[in-house]
Amino acid sequence: MEDITYWVGEGENKAAFVVQWNDTQNPSALVWGFRWNGEATGIDMLKAIAKADARFYSLIYGGTQYGDAVGGLGFDTDNIGSVGLYKDGNLVYPKYPTDGIVGTTSYDFDSYTPIDANDRWQSGWAEKGFWSYYTRETGTGFDFSSVGASGRTLKDGSWDLWNFSVQFNSSPITTTFTPVSAYVQRSNFTDGYFVLNEGWYGHEGGTLNFIGNNGVVDYKVYNMVNEGKTLGNTAAYGTIYGGKLYIVSKQNYQDKGGRLIVADAKTLKKNASFNDIGGGDGRSFLGVNENVGYIGASNGIVTFDIANMTMGNVIPGTGGGSQYNGQIGNMIRSSQYVFAVKQTAGILIIDPKTHTLKKTIEGDFQSITQAKDGSIWAIQSTKLVNIHPTTFVTTEYIIPQTKYFTAWGAWNAGSFTYSTQQNALYWLNSINSWSSGTQIVKFDITSKTFNESFATIPGQDASPKQIPYGAALRLNPVSDELILITTQSGWGANYQKNWIHTINSNGVLTDTKVLNDYYWFQSMPVFPDNVMPTLNGSSEEHITLSTEEKISLVDVVSDRDNLQRAIVKSIKSNSNPSLVQAEINEQDELVLTPIGKGIVDIVVSFNSNGQLAEKTYHIDTQTLHTDDIKQEQFKIYPNPATDFIQITNASNAEVEIYTLNGKLIQKGKAVQGRLALQGIKTGVYLVKISTENGTFTSKLIVK
Repeated sequence: MEDITYWVGEGENKAAFVVQWNDTQNPSALVWGFRWNGEATGIDMLKAIAKADARFYSLIYGGTQYGDAVGGLGFDTDNIGSVGLYKDGNLVYPKYPTDGIVGTTSYDFDSYTPIDANDRWQSGWAEKGFWSYYTRETGTGFDFSSVGASGRTLKDGSWDLWNFSVQFNSSPITTTFTPVSAYVQRSNFTDGYFVLNEGWYGHEGGTLNFIGNNGVVDYKVYNMVNEGKTLGNTAAYGTIYGGKLYIVSKQNYQDKGGRLIVADAKTLKKNASFNDIGGGDGRSFLGVNENVGYIGASNGIVTFDIANMTMGNVIPGTGGGSQYNGQIGNMIRSSQYVFAVKQTAGILIIDPKTHTLKKTIEGDFQSITQAKDGSIWAIQSTKLVNIHPTTFVTTEYIIPQTKYFTAWGAWNAGSFTYSTQQNALYWLNSINSWSSGTQIVKFDITSKTFNESFATIPGQDASPKQIPYGAALRLNPVSDELILITTQSGWGANYQKNWIHTINSNGVLTDTKVLNDYYWFQSMPVFPDNVMPTLNGSSEEHITLSTEEKISLVDVVSDRDNLQRAIVKSIKSNSNPSLVQAEINEQDELVLTPIGKGIVDIVVSFNSNGQLAEKTYHIDTQTLHTDDIKQEQFKIYPNPATDFIQITNASNAEVEIYTLNGKLIQKGKAVQGRLALQGIKTGVYLVKISTENGTFTSKLIVK
């Protein structure tokens, strides 16, 4: 056993599990290790290994009078092709394992073949052969087991061996057992991107695949990380905000996956799941600020408390209409407002500070997005509509030849999308609400020009052809590459054929990934948020303020994988509002208005997709006005000082001493120009001297 490299389970007892297929592949037999405490049987070991190692799978008839009957064992040697079985050649409804087991209710083991013909697989009962079960406790030889795996009690040091008798001809047990390499489950999901899948309706909830930058596709990663859990029914929308992955499904899937699921964006560990999202079916999610999110639903926009993970209420004015007539679609957050598409009603504009409806732009809109330059764009079937981000004035641009439709009846997020690096929009042309065209359209925002044949969907020369599915098109914010998801046209088994294409910024196809055959029903790509917002310059700035001043905050912070113009700015703190009024206007300017004289710290928070950066503005409003006395009339000595200061020409003047961040630490009269320093620590301070003729400020060093 010392040569075994992959151990499943935990405990003080150890056993070995060997499978010998007697096929044409090498090595002839593979071996796993199993650890446990207490009691365990041979079938316990088989099931534990099948559950832990996604490459190993089994066909089992459970609940017979002899326990579980093992009819087939398989192993995916190349990680290519779906792990699963066809029964009687039925390619439309494959049998996929749950926890590594494909269950059956009869001894029909001869009827099964692997989906991937390259897998190691043997099964049989009456025609192809059968699996023989051998055991040993000591020594080197194996004995044919007198009991089935369910009745076999393991001991510390046990060996179990499954040997397939091809066409009922027994094969000698090999003398070489090859240890299986450990199955390593991905634990970090930052070096690639996700593709959200609606899921095979009626069979499972939604799923999530991860496409690594190394080209490897990891399947059903949320299910793997969260044992026994899944996404909701028809997973429709995914986004990352503030380090969390938010996935919205149209309905919950049993008690295993809710309409809204919140998970850690890096590890996929589930944080929360909600079956009820305010009474409606799920559509979309938008992070509004670090404390609040909006859920787009069939019955309106519902607030969500991010900080406390609790559901709120429908925002008044956003509800109304039936499930398929008045539902909420896509939503975006500008630096000032939230824009949301409501079926048949138009674009809802919401004040995110008060969560109230500010305005509705009426019209039959399909989707909405924001461009690199901060401009807001909505799309209708035959035109683009530019919406001014603060005045809400609209400008229309007719799409010359093609059309755009969103399937409101079977809603998805649509292909209308943006680039973070070019000032451009992209989408797939449409034939009608249910059928896409074959072209990717590009709109250059700067020149206001359309390219309606920017790129062609691959697979148009094949039969059946490829067609986009779900939201289908998104841009990678870092590489600026288009990610296009497609399936095979037709019905039934055609939906098992799925592709993920990469198209560069010149419209050239650069990569195609063929997914394992499965009913994925891909919904949309979701990209990680790996780059934190960074300050363009110092984290502190000193400002002398005598009159109102406006400071642009637009370019203070950058974020390489998010829209810079969508960064939300807010006043985090004002150390003394009675001295300086600070607010941020609709132009993303910090407006500073002096009220009194003193030192004030203003901290501005920059929220980029839920990640925060801060900058502190040190404001000095003590600049002399024309009626202030001249500085040369006063002199402070000694400076540096220890116990007291003496001020010339300031007998009985009011004296205030402040820290550099504006905190008042001593106040008193300079009797005959002298002021004792009361417990002031070593440091640099500001001294403010006030007389009936004016004020004077100076720095003071205390040692």
